[in-house]
Amino acid sequence: MSNSVSALWSAKSVAIIGATERPGAMGRLPLEYLQKYGFAGEIYPVNPKGGVVLGLPAVANVKDIGKKIDLALIMVPANFVKEAVQDCADAKVGVAIVMSSGFAEADAAGAIAQDELLAIAKKSGMRLVGPNCIGSAGGASKLAATFSPVFSSPTTPLESGNIALVSQSGALGYGIYSLAVDRNLPIGFVVTTGNEADVTALEVGAELAIDKNVDAILMYAESLADVEALGKIASTKPTAILKSGRSVAGAQAAASHTGALATEDRVIDAAIHASGAVRVDDVEHLLDAGSIFASKTTMTGNRVAIITTSGGSGILGTDALEKYGLTLAKLSAKTIAELDQIVPSYGNTANPVDVTAAVMSAPDLFEKCVEVLAKDSEVDAIVATFCVLVGSDVERIANALSAVRGVREIPVVVARTGSQSLAPEADKLFKAAKLPVFPTPERAVRALQILRIATKPAHEVDRKPLCKPLTTPNDQATEDQLKAALASAGVPVPLSIVVDNLEDAISAVAKVGGRSVMKAVIPGLLHKSEAGGVALDITKETATETFNGGVLTEVISDVSVRLLPVDAKVVNEMIDETRLSLLFSGVRGAKPANREAFVETVLRITDAVIDWPNGSELDINPLTVLPDGVWVLDSAYSPPTELSDRSAH
Repeated sequence: MSNSVSALWSAKSVAIIGATERPGAMGRLPLEYLQKYGFAGEIYPVNPKGGVVLGLPAVANVKDIGKKIDLALIMVPANFVKEAVQDCADAKVGVAIVMSSGFAEADAAGAIAQDELLAIAKKSGMRLVGPNCIGSAGGASKLAATFSPVFSSPTTPLESGNIALVSQSGALGYGIYSLAVDRNLPIGFVVTTGNEADVTALEVGAELAIDKNVDAILMYAESLADVEALGKIASTKPTAILKSGRSVAGAQAAASHTGALATEDRVIDAAIHASGAVRVDDVEHLLDAGSIFASKTTMTGNRVAIITTSGGSGILGTDALEKYGLTLAKLSAKTIAELDQIVPSYGNTANPVDVTAAVMSAPDLFEKCVEVLAKDSEVDAIVATFCVLVGSDVERIANALSAVRGVREIPVVVARTGSQSLAPEADKLFKAAKLPVFPTPERAVRALQILRIATKPAHEVDRKPLCKPLTTPNDQATEDQLKAALASAGVPVPLSIVVDNLEDAISAVAKVGGRSVMKAVIPGLLHKSEAGGVALDITKETATETFNGGVLTEVISDVSVRLLPVDAKVVNEMIDETRLSLLFSGVRGAKPANREAFVETVLRITDAVIDWPNGSELDINPLTVLPDGVWVLDSAYSPPTELSDRSAH
């Protein structure tokens, strides 16, 4: 086998360096787990004393094994790790997991020691996972290359499944796995990456994405440096990612106006959105993504039918559709006519369809309604909501919903609001039918939103540039210099005159037509209005008074963020995400603004700055949109800072 990170779930041979029989020792647990779950490959305990460890002959050094090892687990104290890594490199081990802690996560000295480990691995071509890594588990060979205590429990299974879980945090990763077990989620691969000196969660995800045994990927990440890698993962398999650090990122926002609006976390949101992955908010949300991915369905539209035994649940589901960007399907006349023949008169045949509690006394009522909805081409997905399920009702409903796939391949989700104790076998029945179950209508609808985002075709930006890229501005570029550069790229910029004395200011006001805006031109001054550096509607008479004064204007923050490049479709989506959409249409008697001119101007600006360095910022504020066109009234440039790794925007 080549030195591929896939050894983390497909290794045929494993060496445990630091293996011991001592009860409670970390070096015992992986060996114990490999035997417990029936690992199909070869196991080699490594202990300087040799002997026998848990019935297996031990060697004193990994180099003594005498054959190439796919995966080595290094479980020795930090001060012995460098030697162990070197031994693995000399033995031509494919992948080594350094499970020991005390490296970059500890202090500066630990970071230096970690770099030394990486240098050894790179020189030999061996891949290094960790340090400070709990390991991996799963795959067809029942690999349990971990010391996580979750596998000490007699009730923790290591089953085959179609979902992979990748986590930078080991403890959290296996905690999520244990919750997934409780929810009967088919997670068959768990990989943790620790400090990521070499192998990253994104690299692992990319390798899992091309594995034919993996249908979907769940990720927990604390950093997201490679957006392209995430895009490759999400374009191959449905992907949900829990990215932590929202509040920290907000605190580190750059001081410029653009930096404050496009915080690090907003840019990360844009990156994840562009990749086609779904960003989730918490562990429960991530597990909900796993539930809907396990159904192995796709969602081709956003029209949803709701069928319920409770009017209240139907209303909650309807509210959730609007919240999560889905729509209540408009049922065809034929569907409504058929439902009228089935649903009691005191029910409701318009969407949401309320079959009422009559379903309990008419066993085939629900089945018939579901079949009718499934046949309606106006329906892209079905949400079935119940407040209480008991006894044989569970099996009957599970069978009815499962039968939908025999009519049409559309997603079906269940909102079961009620105690698990009322029908203890329900979850297993729904799992067997590949029906994701959620405790509330909102969670069920949110899961459909996850599926819609993760499985809809990616939008490819493919257009000819509207202008040639501009050279990067000087760090001290002034507004007039920036506007002159933008004007050369075809961006609409009004006449501007730079003055440095009162006499020239009075003359300039007359030259531009008698009315003007007066602004301070100072390199590095980004917030002219907040600093009192902008004055409006200046005439020849007021120019003298205003030349040394200014006003304070209020800035309203309403933001949409994307990564470059973009096209007209993307810019229009951004407009619709903000209050601009309403303002462009004309409010309180105002004429509609020229939306098309605005879109073209934005695209021209993005083409002009496409080659500017990552982390640089172009602040255009304000940009005035009128019925007959657009004007860039102010601009400021900020060079990249050491704390910023954002793309130019």
